[in-house]
Amino acid sequence: MTRSRKNSEDKPEGKYWSPLRFISPGTMSGILSIFSIVVAIFLLMGAFEFGGQAGKFVYNNLSYLFGMGYYILPIVAILLAISLVKEDGRDLSKPNLIGSLILFLSSLGLVNLIFVKGGVVGEFLSTPMVSLFDVYLSGVLLVALAIVSLLIIFNASIKFELISKLIQAVFKKKENLPDGELAPLETAAIDKAVEEQNRDLGFKISGSGIKPKIEFKKDEGEGFMPIITRRSGKVWVPPPISLLEGDRGKPGVGDIKANANLIKRTLLNFGIVVEMDEISIGPSVTRYALKPAEGVKLSKILGLQNNLELALAAHPVRIEAPIPGKSLVGIEVPNTLKSTIGLGSLVSDEEYTRSSLPLFVSLGRDIAGRSNFANLARMPHILIAGATGSGKTCAKDTYVFSENGMLTFDELCPLPLNSEVNYALRVATRDGVETTSKNYNNGMCDFFKITTNEGLSIEVTDEHPLWVIEDGSMRWKNGGSIEIGDYVAISRGSKLFGELEKIDFMPSPNKTNKAREIKTPTTMTEELGLFMGMLTADGGLTINHRVVYTQMEGEVLDIYIRLLKDLFGITAPIIAKSGQSNKAKDVIVNSKHLKEFLAHLGLTSARAQEKEIPRSIRQSRPEVIRAFIQGLIKNDGHISRLKGLEITLANKKLLQQLQISLLNFGIVSSIHRKKVKFYEENSYWRLTVYGGEFVTYAKEIGFLTTDEGNRAKQVLALHRNANKNIIPTLSPILKKLSLMYREMFARLTNKGWLYQQNSLVPKYSFNSLRSYASGDRNPSYDALEKILDFYKPLSDSAPYKEVSKIQDNTFYWARVATIEKTFGEGYDFEVPGSHSFVGNGFVNHNSVTIHAIVTSLLFRNPPENLKFIMIDPKRVELTMYNGIPHLLTPVVTEPKKAILALKWAAKEMERRYTILEASSSRDINSYHEGTSKEAEVMPFIVIIIDELADLMQIYPRELEAAVVRLAQMSRAVGIHLILSTQRPSVNIITGLIKANIPARIALQVSSQIDSRTILDTAGAEKLLGAGDMLFLSGEMSKPKRIQSAYISEKEVKAVVKYLRDTYADELQDEINFSTENTSNSIFSSSVDEDSFDGNDDEMYEEARATVVGAGRASTSFLQRKLRIGYARAARLMDMLEERGVIGPGSGAKPREVIGATQSTVGDESIDANMEENTT
Repeated sequence: MTRSRKNSEDKPEGKYWSPLRFISPGTMSGILSIFSIVVAIFLLMGAFEFGGQAGKFVYNNLSYLFGMGYYILPIVAILLAISLVKEDGRDLSKPNLIGSLILFLSSLGLVNLIFVKGGVVGEFLSTPMVSLFDVYLSGVLLVALAIVSLLIIFNASIKFELISKLIQAVFKKKENLPDGELAPLETAAIDKAVEEQNRDLGFKISGSGIKPKIEFKKDEGEGFMPIITRRSGKVWVPPPISLLEGDRGKPGVGDIKANANLIKRTLLNFGIVVEMDEISIGPSVTRYALKPAEGVKLSKILGLQNNLELALAAHPVRIEAPIPGKSLVGIEVPNTLKSTIGLGSLVSDEEYTRSSLPLFVSLGRDIAGRSNFANLARMPHILIAGATGSGKTCAKDTYVFSENGMLTFDELCPLPLNSEVNYALRVATRDGVETTSKNYNNGMCDFFKITTNEGLSIEVTDEHPLWVIEDGSMRWKNGGSIEIGDYVAISRGSKLFGELEKIDFMPSPNKTNKAREIKTPTTMTEELGLFMGMLTADGGLTINHRVVYTQMEGEVLDIYIRLLKDLFGITAPIIAKSGQSNKAKDVIVNSKHLKEFLAHLGLTSARAQEKEIPRSIRQSRPEVIRAFIQGLIKNDGHISRLKGLEITLANKKLLQQLQISLLNFGIVSSIHRKKVKFYEENSYWRLTVYGGEFVTYAKEIGFLTTDEGNRAKQVLALHRNANKNIIPTLSPILKKLSLMYREMFARLTNKGWLYQQNSLVPKYSFNSLRSYASGDRNPSYDALEKILDFYKPLSDSAPYKEVSKIQDNTFYWARVATIEKTFGEGYDFEVPGSHSFVGNGFVNHNSVTIHAIVTSLLFRNPPENLKFIMIDPKRVELTMYNGIPHLLTPVVTEPKKAILALKWAAKEMERRYTILEASSSRDINSYHEGTSKEAEVMPFIVIIIDELADLMQIYPRELEAAVVRLAQMSRAVGIHLILSTQRPSVNIITGLIKANIPARIALQVSSQIDSRTILDTAGAEKLLGAGDMLFLSGEMSKPKRIQSAYISEKEVKAVVKYLRDTYADELQDEINFSTENTSNSIFSSSVDEDSFDGNDDEMYEEARATVVGAGRASTSFLQRKLRIGYARAARLMDMLEERGVIGPGSGAKPREVIGATQSTVGDESIDANMEENTT
């Protein structure tokens, strides 16, 4: 026994058998995998008679046993070899062979079950299973066994990540999590891109000297946000992170190895020897780090920026020389595809959730993909400057309905790149005609070109919202989030036209034989519009000063010749045969004068495929445009009894202009490809107007000739299709109304529905109501009117109000057919009214958001710890925060009140310093740590100004003095500034302001001068826009490039709604802008302070009685007792002190109530005097 035990102990563990125990498990796995591959090859060659006698013998015998299953043996052998290489060191006798045997036998049974060619063994396996489980269940069991065997062979486990993602993609629904719980966010898009690059390159590039090193820190913050216990005893539950979106999209970086070699070769061509080092992939750019040879001047590399852009075919390329903390130079190349950083992924980051800093804000991700945060208390103020609107824009060739006509952004107000101008222009919006306040050029942008089934299209950036309808509810949706199948709003019937009347034309002075003067009109008339429509359709201008018109219909030719005589006095034009046709005629006028006049109106010598509607027509009155369309349609159009109006051209742009022009009259048309005989396929396009829209066309536009009118009457006599008035996706909300209606007015009996008496509700509704509620049909606007009338008893319900909103604007809801990516120059409007405008018929949003910092602060702080003063002269950015309990006062929009609010903050700063001095505290943090609960709670106050330039234009001296004063001294007392401007000029960002605000964020700017104004260094002019920024704090020597987080307006409103609904009992504070509350000894203002009401607070008497009755006084005590906000409580404390009711503050101790006895005695004496007088 002892001997046996000893032998067993001497056996080395992990060896396959004792004679080969000197071979390591990894080597043995490799040997066996090679052997398995050799066996597989031998079996295959034997089957095709290339294995000699041995192969033939094996094939004949095994094919008898296994039938067609013989060919499964080589596959199993190869899988076995792969598993041995993948899992070296495993015991072969257990999982690999067992799994391979199960896989072979289950596959053999399936072969016999399906093909009945499993040989003797296959028949032996499948026959008893079929008798027990039948054919289908036997197949299921065998497939399951095959899957299990694969798991055994590869020692794998089933992961359901892919299944869960597929389910999310299908249903597109977020999981409603309890408040305070983190929603699972997909924040690994960039990680996957990095892994793919690792896999593609292997990062073992021999001979090139490149050692790529891609760093990316993965988010691990999947947990609960901390629950903050308030000083007053209440519990603060932050908004759920499920309200925020995570990262979207995967960055496309192209061929990393090829780009690295291009950079190295380009520099070598100029005599600069470098070694490529690490590569960092970020959301927007990829940085190629290189190490120059000794003696190379960095200025030589910096001077080759344009050459690198040419070699890489990328713009803009930014060079960082050197990279801070490294002896490397960074070449930053824009990604081909960008990844959008969602604020949700940053707020759920472990660094953010575990930090205890109250003013910890999310900035974005750096070039290496790492999350970046900053402590506002250390900065302690931020200046944000640059094209903050670069994230939301649409293409410059977007047509806008304006008081100057149907013109593009570029035609209305051409601007340099990344610039803005105050621009008052009446434009068509979602809610009617409104006036713009500014026009922006947002530089070069990546666009999504969204095209509907009708051929309407618009190019918008990822963050530019469009008005859509989903599940019966209208809302804004970003261009990057819109998908094929969504329904977007198309505005029709704006009827906003230009008023061009006078024609200022002067012919050229030179005289030729074709330059004889002719009569030209001086005003835009209907006749001139008709003439230009006919000439645009079937005519044009030639380079040899000819005006040619071609037509085959005699009636139309007569109209054109008559117009030549009436408009220009031309009575004898040349009429010739057109080409080889015997039917068509050319009407030719040899006149340089006439050609110049028509060119002045916008007609060109372009080919047929390049013609456009002349600008003069697009700027004219509706009568002129109507006549132009009649002439265009008569020449190139056709009226069909079955299809309505059709016009076919090889010029798609002209048809698109016509389509948008018809929308202004309220007519929806469609554009599709048209195949024409003997012409290249897809070279022609057809515009159609049919159904109910043809009725509108006949009413609004009309027809030129009697023949057209007669054919139109035949079409109008047919049943009209109102398909352009259909409202999609209404069934869910109509279903709710149906259920509410039944609950309110009826009960179910054995005989059916029994309606209440005296309810004035019909027993049966109109026939289609049930089909609308079930989703079988979508109602039209006419049917919607009947639906609302039927459900009128439910008019106070939310679903009814939601449906009734749809009827306010009779949009046409177009289904998105295609989405493609484009690139170009972008523009945007600012419309203070409805914050929208109509572009290419689409209803667009125009506002710009910079809310990531504010929202990240709201997620960390209860109202007791943090207060905001928001100043928004533009009235469109910050006003959505009105109503949250964190505001000290409603969002300030008037410049005068903005200055007084800053003066109030300066006085509050001085008051706080007095309290800190009395309590011997160094700053606000040490004050709160060393005081009791009874002491006054001083929350952090964050003052946000957007836009700084608007205030500087009105009160430059007062604003600069207030900002500088606060920036110099307010850090210790917890008051911080966030200043934002889109105009980084020295007149706005003065030297004093910049000197006192070391932390700065530079967004995309147009010039190096603007970059130096913000950062004191170049670089911001090379940014990409849409959140790409340079961040510089007082602790940095050079700015850091970061892709800022994006938060949509929908997310901001969801967070604000949560705060309003959950903490409705937190009353909103109001700052008293009276002289006593804003006067300051340090700086004065010319603002009329007396214009604000400075009377006593209506709660003063109640506050005095409360303080006197309790015998103690503090701001937090008044807040709790009177249920008021901090600012009002502090103001009441100042009034009580001024009137002698309480004593001055003495640090952390409660104030002494010194006026109780006096007040009481005074009241008693008054009462006694009144009694004496009455007696």
